[in-house]
Amino acid sequence: MATMTPARPPGAMPPAPQPGRARLRGAVPPLLGAVACAVAVIVIWRIFVTTARGQQLDDVAALGASFGRDTLEPLLTPVLTVVSVPFVAAAVLAAVIGAVIQRRPAIALGAVAILGGSNLTTQVLKDVLERPDLGVTYALGNSLPSGHTTVAASVAATALLIAPRRWRGTIALAGVAYSALTGLGTLVGGWHRPSDVVSAFLVVAVWYFLVEAARQFPARAPLPRGYRPAPPVNAATALVVLGTLAGLISAAIGAGVLSALPPVGTVMAATGGLTTAAYAGGSLAVAAIACLTTAGMLVMRPYRRD
Repeated sequence: MATMTPARPPGAMPPAPQPGRARLRGAVPPLLGAVACAVAVIVIWRIFVTTARGQQLDDVAALGASFGRDTLEPLLTPVLTVVSVPFVAAAVLAAVIGAVIQRRPAIALGAVAILGGSNLTTQVLKDVLERPDLGVTYALGNSLPSGHTTVAASVAATALLIAPRRWRGTIALAGVAYSALTGLGTLVGGWHRPSDVVSAFLVVAVWYFLVEAARQFPARAPLPRGYRPAPPVNAATALVVLGTLAGLISAAIGAGVLSALPPVGTVMAATGGLTTAAYAGGSLAVAAIACLTTAGMLVMRPYRRD
C-alpha cells in the first residue's frame, strides 16, 4: 500500500532552498541590473557623443541652461561646492563607522567599493571615451560622465547601502534630491551636458548592483525559512512613478526638439526657444534617471533580511 505524504499545514513556510542555489538566484537580478546600466552608458555615449545629431541635441540642451541661470545658479552653487575630496573621505569614514556600529563589516567594504569604484570608473571613462570633432560642439573635450554628479550619487548610494531597513525609503528620497540637484547644478553652471549627468547616475548604479550581487555569497549558513524578495516599498513606488513620468515627458520633448532642429552646423543661438525646451527635457531626463536608478537600488536586495 502506497505511503501518503502528509499535507503541509495551512500557512506553513515552504522549505528554504539549498543555500548555493538561492544565493545564485539572489545574485542574478543585481547582476542583470549592473549589465543593463553599463550597456546604457555605452549607448548614451554612442548616441550623444559620437553622432552629429546627438551632439547637437545635447549641446542645444546645454546652451538652454542660460535660461534662468541668474536665478538658479546662486541656489545650486552651494550644493556643488559640497563636492570635494574631503567630502568623499568623510563619506568613506562615515560609512565605515556606520557599518561597524551595526556590526556589518561586509557593508563597510561594499561602501568603499561603491565610492571608490564609481569615481575611479568615471575618471577612466573621461580619458578612454573619445569625443570626435563633428563640427557641432562648442567644447571638444569629453566630459562624460560628470565627476561632480558621480560623487554626489555615490555618496547617496552608499548611505542607502548602510541604512537600516526602516530608514531606507527616507534615505533613498533624500539621496535622489541631493544627487539630482547636484547634477542639475552642473547643467546650470554650464559644466556639463545632460548625457554627462545621466551617465554618472548609471555608473554609480553599476557599482551598487555589483556590491549587492557580491553580498549574496559570503555567508555559509543556510538561509532562514520564510526567505522572500524585498517587499514593495512606498518610496520605491513613488520613485518609479515620478521617474517614468519625467522620462516620458523628457522623451517627448527630445523628439519634438530633434525634429525642429536646424541642419547640423547652424548656429545654436538661432534656434530661439528650442534651447530652453531642450534644457527642460534634459533636466527631466536627469530627474528620471535619478529616480529610476535609486528605485532599483532600493528594492534590489532579494533573499535577504536586514
